Amino acid sequence: DKRFFRHGGIDYIRILGATISNIKTHSFSQGASTISQQLVKNTHLTNEKTINRKLKEIKLTKELEKRYSKEKILELYLNNIYFGNGCYGIENASNHYFGKSASNLSLSESAALAGSINAPSVYDIENNTVLATKRRNLILNLMHKYKKIDSKELSAALQEEIKLNIKDISGSNTLFKNILDEAKTILKASETKIQNSNYKIYTSIDKDLCKHLSQADSNYKFNGDIVNIVIDNKTHSIVGVCGKTNILDNTWQPGSTIKPILVYAPAIEKDIISPATKILDEKINISGYTPENADKTYHGYISTKQALAKSYNIPAVKILNELGIENAKTFASNLGITFDESDNHLALALGGFKNGVKPITLCDAYSAFANNGKLSKSSYITKITKDGKTIYEKQNKEKQVMKDSTAFLITDMLKESVKTGTAKRLSGFEFDVASKTGTVGKTNSSKNKLAYNIAYTKNHTLLTMIVGENLDESINGASYPTIINKQILSKLYSNVKPPNFSQPQSVKLVSIDKNRYEKNEIAQSDNGNTFQCFFQETKLPASAVFDTNFKVINSKNSKPIICFTLNNFENYTLKRIHKKKEETISSFEQKTQNQIKIIDKTAKNNSIYEYFLTIYDISTGEIKSTNSIKIKTF
Repeated sequence: DKRFFRHGGIDYIRILGATISNIKTHSFSQGASTISQQLVKNTHLTNEKTINRKLKEIKLTKELEKRYSKEKILELYLNNIYFGNGCYGIENASNHYFGKSASNLSLSESAALAGSINAPSVYDIENNTVLATKRRNLILNLMHKYKKIDSKELSAALQEEIKLNIKDISGSNTLFKNILDEAKTILKASETKIQNSNYKIYTSIDKDLCKHLSQADSNYKFNGDIVNIVIDNKTHSIVGVCGKTNILDNTWQPGSTIKPILVYAPAIEKDIISPATKILDEKINISGYTPENADKTYHGYISTKQALAKSYNIPAVKILNELGIENAKTFASNLGITFDESDNHLALALGGFKNGVKPITLCDAYSAFANNGKLSKSSYITKITKDGKTIYEKQNKEKQVMKDSTAFLITDMLKESVKTGTAKRLSGFEFDVASKTGTVGKTNSSKNKLAYNIAYTKNHTLLTMIVGENLDESINGASYPTIINKQILSKLYSNVKPPNFSQPQSVKLVSIDKNRYEKNEIAQSDNGNTFQCFFQETKLPASAVFDTNFKVINSKNSKPIICFTLNNFENYTLKRIHKKKEETISSFEQKTQNQIKIIDKTAKNNSIYEYFLTIYDISTGEIKSTNSIKIKTF
């Protein structure tokens, strides 16, 4: 708008030029709006292309020019215009792109920002430096042509490299850009078209939560950056985000956060392991690959539950080797994880990807564990309207990507990580929290590059990630990311606690004999020296038996009723002794799942009977008997 300070709000010369150009090209590609007109349109009108709206625009523009000075109009314009990447207003844009106030911008930086106004998504200073630089150069040359700068100033500004210093402390720019990107996908429209149309976009974002995320992060100063994501597991909506766009949108090596997704869950799904499976943590060499645990020690025989909770590396590599890399990748792919062609090695178990995983993809994958094995991509937008009519409404499409038993067993293992493992800084809540930490070290250095904590409850999944090229060794997944996630959980559930994870029918709690377990055997205890562990109902350990709850109900108005509980792989024989004679009872009355009830219809009144149960384990051939119960019938 080179005649801005000379025209009265409407540039008739420019209108004539644009009209001639449009007639020649048989299009309406050329506009003729002045800065004053754009200000009116952006603040008072819709973007519909009608004669009526244009007449209103002209009328309001003339009124604007009467009331305000040219300097004030320019100020209002610069404080309202969009500069891309969620930046509205020159001060916001200057701070975001260059880390300083607009009053301190150089000529080159000012021209780069001015150049982006025409098409912020095309001349994107942050993500399309080549086009942004060309646009800046055009602006500088025009300034020289119209004698706003001299040749010396032009030459210096053209030679100046655009050096960005991206700042997004509040996370608001990141948030806006990500929402806009999602809207572009939904509407199949460009950023410019969305900006210039009468859309209203509704999101799931909790502003107070975003503010809390920013405050929680500001308490810590690292040689790096922090990002946070919070998603609602029920609605699959993103409710909180804080951090830089380039971190949230890029892929990163996931470190040990990949272990539940790529190793333990598929191994459980394939019935290769259970949480109680013992594995030898030892020095290994598999075809030249010699991984180490983070603590540089070996721990002997441990359960897979302990191995995951403590995030030991060697057990994870061993399990992946047994599972098979292709099986693992197939399972993880169903959870949204993508792989490079070169990702065909055992280091994948420890997060050694060529490209990596986006933070939101990790959140979605962990959310599937909280949702009984059902996956749905999370999103920001809940609804979009245009001219008051709803043209889009979010529909949650869930896909069952694993058995509910697998999801529950992984959750139970990750609850142990909070109780005794690497995420124990999250302990102390009066509700269930499952969590996994991850750290990516710098090659040939004691420094770290990435530190993660992913935590989830029944209601929410949270990710806190610290990124930096030279993070101190004390900054790892178990330290600050876990501490920050604890603060976020405290905020989320300051008023209402989430429900605990519910045990599906496909999972059973089994009592294990400690003495036999130490000898690498898993069996029912009959001496009270037990611990309990969850198993898939269809894959209960050999010789593991429930407490049979063997009892006999004896009443005046009924024959004796014998009740007990069995596993699916067990056969039974119910016997009774009467007058020293042992006989088998075969009267079958009812069976509901593994609860069995038998009525002894042949029992006589006023007689003494002794009942006991013999159980035959089909898988092992082992035979066990219960204690006997003696009664006198009425």
